[in-house]
Amino acid sequence: MPVLAPVGIPRLAAGRAGWTILGFALVVALINGTLFGIAPALRAGGMRVIATNDFGAATATGQSRRLRTSLVVAEVAISVVLVAVGTQLMGTFARLLGTDPGFQADHVLASVVIPAPNQHRTPQARALLYTRFLDSIRGLPGVESVGAVDALPFSGENHGGLVTASQNDVMEPHNQLPAEIDVVSSDYLQTLGLRLLEGRWFGEDDMKDSSDAAIINDVAAGRLWPRANPIGKQICLFCTPQQPNNWKRVVGLVSSIRHSSLDEPGPQLANIYVSSGALEKVVFLVARTNRPPRDLETAIRRAIAKVDPNQPVFLSVSLRTLIADSLADRRFIMSLLAGTGFLALLMSMAGVYGVSSYITSQRTREIGVRMALGATPNNVLGLIFRHGFLTAAMGLVIGLGCTVPVLRVARGTLVGLESATPGYVVIGAILVTLTAAFACLLPAQRAAKIEPMSALRRE
Repeated sequence: MPVLAPVGIPRLAAGRAGWTILGFALVVALINGTLFGIAPALRAGGMRVIATNDFGAATATGQSRRLRTSLVVAEVAISVVLVAVGTQLMGTFARLLGTDPGFQADHVLASVVIPAPNQHRTPQARALLYTRFLDSIRGLPGVESVGAVDALPFSGENHGGLVTASQNDVMEPHNQLPAEIDVVSSDYLQTLGLRLLEGRWFGEDDMKDSSDAAIINDVAAGRLWPRANPIGKQICLFCTPQQPNNWKRVVGLVSSIRHSSLDEPGPQLANIYVSSGALEKVVFLVARTNRPPRDLETAIRRAIAKVDPNQPVFLSVSLRTLIADSLADRRFIMSLLAGTGFLALLMSMAGVYGVSSYITSQRTREIGVRMALGATPNNVLGLIFRHGFLTAAMGLVIGLGCTVPVLRVARGTLVGLESATPGYVVIGAILVTLTAAFACLLPAQRAAKIEPMSALRRE
């Protein structure tokens, strides 16, 4: 039975990457919870001497100021690293979503239909049953074309093999070309939406067992005959010294598709399509419709049940959904990382805001004196803002310095970091900078509104 990935369920077989990010998130949470929470509390509990200013108000010692500053700097630095890595991954994911799979996935519905071997014992009986299925579905309203294949793209089913155009390489399999070799019905390639570059499509006669017709993609043609027209050439499929006679004749050249995933390094996979005895081997039934694919699902099930009431349809799903499901692991990682980065931003914002607010409260009388001596609200706003933002800027610089080695280390673990783009790092840094600036601006605005006489009378 085809190995079809469950639709809509994030596949944690991204395993190592997913658990890496989850582990990193837990470590960050542990650091923030322990270092930024428990450590200051323990320090406060152990204080014996409290410094006071000339007015008798409690002031922070130099050591406590350094501790607060260090914690805020660490929070901002961690936020920069998380947001920069997350922005890089999300940018890569956005580009991946726009990748062309090489075929027209919209309005195509695929169904897994496997005739029961105990009811259809011979290949001929199986082929006859599938012919009736195709004819029944072809007559449904809204169906433009219908075909069948033994290994559908993005289904998890792959049929790899070796091909060669050289008689000498038949005796040396290590020199042969690895390729995806699919058995298809006559209308399958048109239903999928491939482009015919040279030659012709398969016809009904090509599905006979005696047919030697084959269609190849442009990658296979470029590898086997770099500077020649492949139409009419001979290729040998699965040929070994023990079985050297499985030769086919190329009748068509089609465009390349991505068969396993959108993040394949370009459509570099050689693909060979054969149609001989196709209906004896196919398991995926594919229909193109001018209506939403989900509207056709029930009609296809009924059409198949009308031919054989005992024939189950194991799964019906649109090709667009299959492609989306192939990205479920990436989407899970993106969601996890986005949540972690967002929490890190909130923590750094809270840290910067808390320290700026505390400093503002400690300097209330000073602010009152300054304003009484002629300082304007804008002067006060700039003073408080610069003090808070300087701390955030230190964390920003440290975070940017740590981002480069983190990206290099994570490149071997997280898919999407193979080619880091500096622009995404800059975007992440700008996002953290704006967040920190906003956290500094709120206490600064509140300080600018202080009444001088009220500040001077404050105990």
